[in-house]
Amino acid sequence: MRYPRHSDERGMALAVAIFALVVIGALVAGAFYASTLEQRTGRNSLYASEAAQIAEAGPMAVLANWDSYALNNTGVGSKVDLGTTAVPNWPHSSYQTTATRLNTQLFLITSLGSLTDASGNLLAQNSVATIARLNFVKATAKAAVTVTKPITFNGNAFGVIGNDSMPKGWDKDSLGNADPNCSVGDNQAGIRSATTTGANNGDLTKISGSPKTVENDPTVNSDFFNVFGDVSFDDLKKSADIVISATTPQQPAPSLMTTAPFRCNTGDMLNWGEPERTAGYVKACSTYFPIIYASGSQLKMASNARGQGLLLIEGDLEIAGGFEFYGLIVAKGGIKISGTGNKINGALLAQDVAIGDQNTISGNTTLQFSSCALNKAIQGSANAKPLTYRSWAQLH
Repeated sequence: MRYPRHSDERGMALAVAIFALVVIGALVAGAFYASTLEQRTGRNSLYASEAAQIAEAGPMAVLANWDSYALNNTGVGSKVDLGTTAVPNWPHSSYQTTATRLNTQLFLITSLGSLTDASGNLLAQNSVATIARLNFVKATAKAAVTVTKPITFNGNAFGVIGNDSMPKGWDKDSLGNADPNCSVGDNQAGIRSATTTGANNGDLTKISGSPKTVENDPTVNSDFFNVFGDVSFDDLKKSADIVISATTPQQPAPSLMTTAPFRCNTGDMLNWGEPERTAGYVKACSTYFPIIYASGSQLKMASNARGQGLLLIEGDLEIAGGFEFYGLIVAKGGIKISGTGNKINGALLAQDVAIGDQNTISGNTTLQFSSCALNKAIQGSANAKPLTYRSWAQLH
């Protein structure tokens, strides 16, 4: 019997070894590929999660810093690009926000969050959206002037008018069209008081309304001066556009930016909007209705001052002449009005919370109830709130 020689099996071990190396190499390569894929998937998931968190910051920032001048004056269907903002303390991250007006009360706020590397290469993007609703003040005023304590009237040049009136030129919007927020409603009282009005028979000749005065009104209580529908006095002062702590006389006037496109300078703390609608008025500021909060013990107004919107005063209001304001004024303290040329259109409320608070009206002063001025100030100064606590939805 013949047996094969060992020389006939030359190279078999080498072939097996090479085959084994190929198999092992394939297994190692496969393991490396799977690990790399899993690592990249995990990293991309992390980037996508971070981009979503970045995007979430957008709607919160827009709502916290609601630009009533830019957004409340947009038409239904209008989309406003709010720009791109870097996220503080989060390197290479930013969100781009837009606001689209869905109807007179609702806005769709979208935010695109982006995460990049140090070289600016895009790592991930994510987008979320929020539905927000304008939060309006409820105008509870039913008189030109509402007080808790009586008013002392001096002279016979003043006028307190409860008959509803439309300020001159306010029946048109910024485009010259009829403004649905400005109309003439029912006549109201000249003065309402929780106690007595202080007006005697001689004073009543300068007070008009339906009726002229209302005394001992049970609706004129603490809530009347502090709760305005879904919004409180404290809510409003927290969202104030302008905060005044000084007790020195203030002289606000509308102002424009110094560079094109010369829009209303809402960053100027002495710009309270433009109440005038006559020749020479600052048109760009006619749609600016700020919330102004005076935090001091009193707010003094200088002559030749004017503004519009919501004026909230923690203490007393003192006007010495030449002050013009359209909208709602709420003073926690008393009011002292004197001098020539004072004109308030809308409603004036004085709570008289301190024992020493006193109310006096004298000089050439006109206090005119105007539902038009109230409505436009309320519409123009409204802030937006999300419909629910966490009302955003991921888009992609």
